[in-house]
Amino acid sequence: MYNVDREPRKRGNDFRRNIGKEEVTVVQVVTAVERKGEKYLKAVATKRLSKKEIAKVLDGKLADNTTLITDKHPSYKAFAKDNPVIKHKALLAKDHVDKNDKTIHLQKVNNVHAQVRKFLRPFNGVSSKYLQNYLNWYAYADKIRESKTTLKQWFLTMLLTDQAYHLFELFKQNAVIIRT
Repeated sequence: MYNVDREPRKRGNDFRRNIGKEEVTVVQVVTAVERKGEKYLKAVATKRLSKKEIAKVLDGKLADNTTLITDKHPSYKAFAKDNPVIKHKALLAKDHVDKNDKTIHLQKVNNVHAQVRKFLRPFNGVSSKYLQNYLNWYAYADKIRESKTTLKQWFLTMLLTDQAYHLFELFKQNAVIIRT
């Protein structure tokens, strides 16, 4: 129909991840899940995940004699080496389950990642600036969903405490774990 004698206007740039000196800062979500169901999600803006960033995120979250089950990313191995009170089991990410011991697996973390993606899908992309707020929202919504108390009872209990504002501030920082 129309024949335009010009080159097409190219929009956007090709996305290349972590290439040499042109390393792009990406937001990664460090996830910790207990067998009991407690979840901790932290958005980390970094070029490559390092043991310092893992230590900063998981500082105070892991008790002594905890078994840390991860994929074989070298940063996790270095983090575990610096913390001798933590037992570390590394699995190939594609295997998901240890061949010798079926209780050692990555399925809980993979399931949480799938649930978070499903939770974020209706928002049609979340700004990395606000990603931590959405992760906090997911964690609390999941906690309420798994709770035996009703939502109304949970909110009344939280609001009637003398530390309600303090709990709200901790909620914004994802620093509080509510046990029901």
